[in-house]
Amino acid sequence: MKNSEIILCSGIKLDKNYENVLSYNESSMVSLCRNNSIYRGNKYAIIERDNTINISARYEDCIYANYMAFINPRYGDKWFFAWITDVKLLNPSTTQISFKIDVFSTWYSRFNIGKAFIEREHVSDDTIGLHTVPENLETGDYVISSYIEREIDGIQNQGYIVIGLSKLVEGFPSPSENVYNGIFSGLTYYILEDYQKARDFINALMETWGYDAESSIYCLYMIPRELITYSDIQWSTGSIGSNTVSFGVVPASYAPKSLNSDLTFSKGDKIDNYTPVNNKCFVFPYNYCYVTNNSGSSATYNFEDFLDGDAHFSVIGSIAVGASIRLDAIKYKNGFYNPDDQSTLLDNRRLKNYGLTCGKFPTCSWNSDSFTNWLTTNAVNIGLKGLASIGQAAVGATTGNLEGVISGATNIAGTVAEVYQHSLMPNQVEGNINSSDVLFSSNSLGFSLYRMTIKKEYCKIIDSYFSRFGYRVNEVKTPNLNSRTKFNFIKVGGMDELVSGNIPATDLEEINRIFRKGVTIFHNYSDIGNYTISNPIVTP
Repeated sequence: MKNSEIILCSGIKLDKNYENVLSYNESSMVSLCRNNSIYRGNKYAIIERDNTINISARYEDCIYANYMAFINPRYGDKWFFAWITDVKLLNPSTTQISFKIDVFSTWYSRFNIGKAFIEREHVSDDTIGLHTVPENLETGDYVISSYIEREIDGIQNQGYIVIGLSKLVEGFPSPSENVYNGIFSGLTYYILEDYQKARDFINALMETWGYDAESSIYCLYMIPRELITYSDIQWSTGSIGSNTVSFGVVPASYAPKSLNSDLTFSKGDKIDNYTPVNNKCFVFPYNYCYVTNNSGSSATYNFEDFLDGDAHFSVIGSIAVGASIRLDAIKYKNGFYNPDDQSTLLDNRRLKNYGLTCGKFPTCSWNSDSFTNWLTTNAVNIGLKGLASIGQAAVGATTGNLEGVISGATNIAGTVAEVYQHSLMPNQVEGNINSSDVLFSSNSLGFSLYRMTIKKEYCKIIDSYFSRFGYRVNEVKTPNLNSRTKFNFIKVGGMDELVSGNIPATDLEEINRIFRKGVTIFHNYSDIGNYTISNPIVTP
């Protein structure tokens, strides 16, 4: 047969299920077959209806062959590649070979790769945070891989004591206007530098004012020293009756103070002391930032949603009962862009929807009516709760939403019930030992930032899965079949057809089924089946 050749091969590691295929062009496949040949000849007859070839060769020369390449004269000098499915002895000089065409290797050189819905692939850019489509993989329990504590000045630095009086002390300086943090107050606040000065001040009030002191002291609480600059306080001494006391006056219109303009927490470079190969292991839910105020409130943040992949927060505080301190995310979820100019960055813009309030600093004890002082020190919270509830009821009423009216009324009733419960309490020593007090006493009041990761065991499993099958991308695109140095996995979704070209229709349909099933394309025959081999991205 003119221009004909057949090559029988042994030990070819290509499977009939197309789990692993080669990105070899026709000449490379022919070279592979020649290098693994156990028989080569040019005398054969193709019986296409039965997918058999009769060759002039001894049975014992063919029995160990598992793959072959041959030229089909109907296609000119086109090479075909096929698996040998059976070998039969016809006579001492003729052997019949049954075969199944390897459609992927046979037609690979004619592939035209188009766009399709790609479920999974080995990506060509593995920048951390670029790929976040959920994988729905078992993550197991989480562990703490690193943490930082943002402790607010506590017992070690003996915070300031603030006393709020409804009655002016004769001869004492007072602010020109009682505006604190932009909020008007009917009280005058004095700062007492340490416990002894606070004790002297209160004893002097009790001794001089008598029973009036009980009703005149509306609040007594502690604030961290870092909440107000020492030089901003108007420090003075004065007389209350026959007693000389030391105190400071909170300056008028004192604004909230920034305690941290950019508190940074690294995403890390390991997962539970394991270094992943695939950077998707560094995004949620495998690696994330967990923040708690250690007093019952917490929030999670995705490292990949921050501007540079590390978590950034600002901490701001103001003088108030219990000290009002917040931690807010910055450089987060595109909130760092100027809404009027997307090219302008607002790096330290606080995102107040992504924040936490610090646990309250201690409310100090003094002897007076328990209900009055409870109501006073909680007035802000009740006001906000009531306002929100009333607003909810109003919206429900105006929109005809009866459920909104009931819900708003229920919230208000809840506040009233709480007030009623406290009003039944007898006169006693004021103050409350709660979790915040314990944290303050142990110098732990503030925010704890934890980098939570999956365990090393699970990370190795997931990392190996990504190395084998790439990432879920769920995108209509043209995949890159050669983006990695060793192998690429591609899986097409639905009934999409990725491949077209000058290929017989039945073979083309089978090729597209291969991609819909998912296929690993190796770029070197010696690597085939080795999924643990280093498989870096091809550099341009």
